[in-house]
Amino acid sequence: MSPQLKPPELLKSPTPEENSTPVTKSELLRQATTPASRLWVHIKWPLTRNDRPFSLDDFSAFASWLVMGQVLWIVLGTTTFVLLAMYFIDTLDQFWQTIHGEEKSGDSDTGIDLKRGKQDATFLSRLAGHVLLHGLGAQILFEKGNVLPLLEDGMLKFKNVTLQLTSLSAVLAPLDFTARISALNLSLSFKKWYDGKGLIDDLEISGMRAKVSRNNERSDVESVEDETRMPIYNSWALSFSGHHDTQELLGELDERNPTRPMTAAGPSGFSFLDSAYELHQVKIRDSYLEVHENSQANAFKISIFNCDLPRLRGDRLLIDFFNANIVTGTVNNSMFTIHKHQTFLDSDNTVTFKLDGIDMGKLATANPKLKFNWLVSGKAEIVADIRLPNLEFAESSAVETSGVFLKVLGELGDLTNPKPASGAYSSTDGNLLKGALMAIYETFAPGSETEIHTHDTDYVIVNAKVKFTDLKASLPPHLPMASSASVPFITLQNLRSLISYINGLESEKPLVIKTTVIERIADLYNVDNISQTRMYDAIIGDIYDELLRMIKLDEKRIIREKSSMWSHSVMSQLLLLGLGVLA
Repeated sequence: MSPQLKPPELLKSPTPEENSTPVTKSELLRQATTPASRLWVHIKWPLTRNDRPFSLDDFSAFASWLVMGQVLWIVLGTTTFVLLAMYFIDTLDQFWQTIHGEEKSGDSDTGIDLKRGKQDATFLSRLAGHVLLHGLGAQILFEKGNVLPLLEDGMLKFKNVTLQLTSLSAVLAPLDFTARISALNLSLSFKKWYDGKGLIDDLEISGMRAKVSRNNERSDVESVEDETRMPIYNSWALSFSGHHDTQELLGELDERNPTRPMTAAGPSGFSFLDSAYELHQVKIRDSYLEVHENSQANAFKISIFNCDLPRLRGDRLLIDFFNANIVTGTVNNSMFTIHKHQTFLDSDNTVTFKLDGIDMGKLATANPKLKFNWLVSGKAEIVADIRLPNLEFAESSAVETSGVFLKVLGELGDLTNPKPASGAYSSTDGNLLKGALMAIYETFAPGSETEIHTHDTDYVIVNAKVKFTDLKASLPPHLPMASSASVPFITLQNLRSLISYINGLESEKPLVIKTTVIERIADLYNVDNISQTRMYDAIIGDIYDELLRMIKLDEKRIIREKSSMWSHSVMSQLLLLGLGVLA
């Protein structure tokens, strides 16, 4: 039997590609004859793993890899990306200025002053000045040669910069602001910018000298005589100086439900920081600030030695400032400090604000419409314990507590009601217990669509103690007015009595006044000036109430002493009369 013949296509000999073995890197290196070809093998081998030429798919993959790498670089390393971008733009700018050298030299003949001549006017300085501080209401002006920053500790370090309001902010703001900064350190975050929270992540300022000119003139109040018929500010809605129980304070506040008073006519609520802007870390060192109120000659001088804020949000400026790790400085040469209490409880978030002997006479001279403008001399020392709700701890503890409950309830369910085998009978008691456990589970388990919000039970409690020494008073041109309502703290008649009482006090005897004020934390949002809040007016109102109470007690003491003296005089006269009759 002859063997079966195979088809012709099966008798075809294999091609060289089918017999060839996979090429290796060592073979390609042996075939290379020049150093350039060997370098090309080292570059190409990790990309293709063979010696075939690049295809269109390879080029598209390289382009995709390059684009994705740049995107990841921007997202993960925004600071370094911006640094290299600034160097690249500066190189192009210098090349452009080299080409147009005649135009650049001609600009020096124009009539600009020395101060403006020191300012860098390149394209990079204008771009960086507006982009870096976008959302802060200010722009950066660079000196010549100081536009390019240094990269130090993961931050961009600028030297000798000037901050000023943007053209739009200068129109909207009721003030003028200019700051000269020796060192400005920034770290940037693309993720924050994409979330709408600003480009700057961390901010460090050293050696700042700033000047602020405010214009808060009010035309609705002319003199003391025009204010005599106005109602008096009532701080009873927020003041709880007569209570000693925190739960009682909260209950009283809920029962009273204080309504927001009529706001005073004043400047619009302009803020440098956008409400959605958020800074993760703010540090200010060795800085000086002058605040000029209503074109007064005497400035309000503030020095900041060290300020460390763990977070600063545009809608919670006041809360985040008092939640600082440490703030030290001076106000008109009077030392002030803000520091947190040393405690073992993570839920306790209490800070202490202390201001040493500030001169009340200088404050009244600088601004005749202050709360204590009737004091011409004397000093005041303030110590306040501010208890803020720890919302972050509450959220984390709620999540941890719910997780613990879920774990415990799951174990109880497995122990009390184990899974029966197939065909086994489950008792009614087990079903009831399982239903009870499921009800508890539903109670403590976080919902899929529910979020933890700030409740109305989140309050700020302030325990303040004010000590006045060496006070002298005189009748002011204006009654002290509340900032949150267009009403004075005291009537003209009571103010005259208060001035007489203060001037009659012994100079060595201090006046000590204590007060407790509570406020919902939601009412402190979008507030950047504590003197414009109801809480501040409530503290001042408590001080005036306590001073008036002292006047009444002093009047009662005088009446009691005079009545006692009169009774003693009458009794002595009657005794002498009786002795005369007996004689």
